[in-house]
Amino acid sequence: MRNVKIVCTLGPASEDRATIRRLADSGMSVARLNASHGTLENRAQLAERVRAVDSATEASLAIMLDLAGPEVRTAETDSPVEIAAGSTVRFQEGSTVSPRTVETTHSIAAVEPGDTVLLDDGRIETTVERIEGETVHARVESGGELGSRAGVTTRGVDLDIDLLEEADRENLRLAADRGIDLVAASFVRDSEDVYEIADTLEEYGAEDTAVVAKIERSAAVENIGSIVAAADGVMIARGDLGVECPLEDVPVIQKRIIRRCVDAGVPVITATEMLDSMVASRRPTRAEASDVANAVFDGTDAVMLSGETAVGEYPVETVETMSRIVGRIEGSEEYAETRDRRVPAAEPGVRTDAVARSARYLADDVDAAAIVCLSESGYTARKAAKFRPSVPVVAATPDDRVRRQLAVSWGVDARYGSYAADIDSVLETAVESALEADVATSGDTIVVLAGMMTDPPEADVANTLKVHVVAETVATGRSVVTGQVAAPVGRTADGDLDALPEGSIAVLPAGFDGEFDGDVSKIAGIVAAESGLTGYPAIVARELGVPMISGVTLPSSIEDGAVVTLDGERAVVYEGDVTADTRQR
Repeated sequence: MRNVKIVCTLGPASEDRATIRRLADSGMSVARLNASHGTLENRAQLAERVRAVDSATEASLAIMLDLAGPEVRTAETDSPVEIAAGSTVRFQEGSTVSPRTVETTHSIAAVEPGDTVLLDDGRIETTVERIEGETVHARVESGGELGSRAGVTTRGVDLDIDLLEEADRENLRLAADRGIDLVAASFVRDSEDVYEIADTLEEYGAEDTAVVAKIERSAAVENIGSIVAAADGVMIARGDLGVECPLEDVPVIQKRIIRRCVDAGVPVITATEMLDSMVASRRPTRAEASDVANAVFDGTDAVMLSGETAVGEYPVETVETMSRIVGRIEGSEEYAETRDRRVPAAEPGVRTDAVARSARYLADDVDAAAIVCLSESGYTARKAAKFRPSVPVVAATPDDRVRRQLAVSWGVDARYGSYAADIDSVLETAVESALEADVATSGDTIVVLAGMMTDPPEADVANTLKVHVVAETVATGRSVVTGQVAAPVGRTADGDLDALPEGSIAVLPAGFDGEFDGDVSKIAGIVAAESGLTGYPAIVARELGVPMISGVTLPSSIEDGAVVTLDGERAVVYEGDVTADTRQR
């Protein structure tokens, strides 16, 4: 399984259920619904289709609704308009666009002479000459074709637009009604903006919806520490960021934000134009492949596709390409070295950090197949992912929303698991989850990370770290003689031991009331269908000092000669050899 997840934007090229399924099968973990395009009804339909695909696939598939936010765009136009270099244009609020007048969704009159106004991700650049009332007059430094609803950026100028307009509130109500997993908050400036989104979601009854803060303004970069502390996730929206900030600063900003998010255990998504050429081409450029690889090396939790999957000609092929690039990098020695060098320190005073960091190294020391987290809120699983272990992280949670939200976290394979109230239930759920995720087989070692009830109770604290052996339970019964042995099964209906191979587990049927005939030293253990504790077989087991359980009928699928492990203390028969000696070998 890839550790880095893939976020795909749905649109005209990918909005039918069959394509959504193909995207999921190709590696999509999160489906992004872009509120800047389409209608509420369209997004509601898309959410329903994504949910249907999530129900039909093994891997978790989350929905992220990306708000338009306080964004300034040009008016709609039926066809592109040529804005000529050297000409003068007027900016004002309105609904038309011409070569001389560009009307916008909001007034930009807060700018001053000399300020730069950029259109369409900086493809058209203008310099403000004067302001008359609400009209801004600007000189076109570099021109080009201006399409419908192009983005407008006033670099370094706060236009004081409300964070949430009515359209955003309608989308948040949709998120609440449809149980959307994550909401991406656009153009946040500080932690207060993040809290405003979260408070509004709570007002609409969606307090469990995760808020992903999009970093696309210079103010957000300056306030990144408080934003990371407030948000449930972060998206590095490099398109607007590259317009708002000097282009050459963006790669460094990306690396610093990823590092800060990893250190905090907050999922981070790297976005915008990662494989942009694949909108119209079956193959990306080498520079794009390197861009994706760079984000993976940086430690990002997820990489995002926008127009490539929303309107591109090859949406499925793009996800397949992204998956191959990520997989190739993650399989390299260079990636392993980078990951191991950058293990963050545990946050002082945070117990789950300390336990999760210990789990990372313990998994290496005991040659574990996986780390299995039992996590009701997702907190423990995200902490395990924070330390970027070299083995898969499987999360078992009784909450389907949490299962889907973990689809954006590095390396986490989230599965539904029933609530575990005691240590035996914890271990049973952990084993089931590891087997279901296909990260472990019978006899493998796993590291189990869970929070158990304490007195007084502690919330969101992982306080249990256990090394456990994965084993398929064949049968359970009643303990007669303790001990553990792995040996081949040998059935005897009448107690005749002549045909029993040396060192076998003697399996006795219901109704057996005789004695053994032959060399009893051959017996390595006894499994009896009768449930008595004091009969003849029990006397022999005690005299030989071999484990025995009673009240057990082995299934016919366990043939004579098949090796099982008999655990007399737990009164369980496991498939295969799961004894400590074998694991050490």
